[in-house]
Amino acid sequence: MRKKSVNTLLVFGVVVAIILLMIWLFLGTTLVEDTSTEISPVPIEQAN
Repeated sequence: MRKKSVNTLLVFGVVVAIILLMIWLFLGTTLVEDTSTEISPVPIEQAN
């Protein structure tokens, strides 16, 4: 019985880790997009 509970905890931990990685990657891509939009107006202001 104990081996099954360890396996379920392992599966649960792996699923949580994958979900956290997906959230981290999603937030990372949105942060990159935000920084690229913040950087793009700078050359326009310098051109004026």
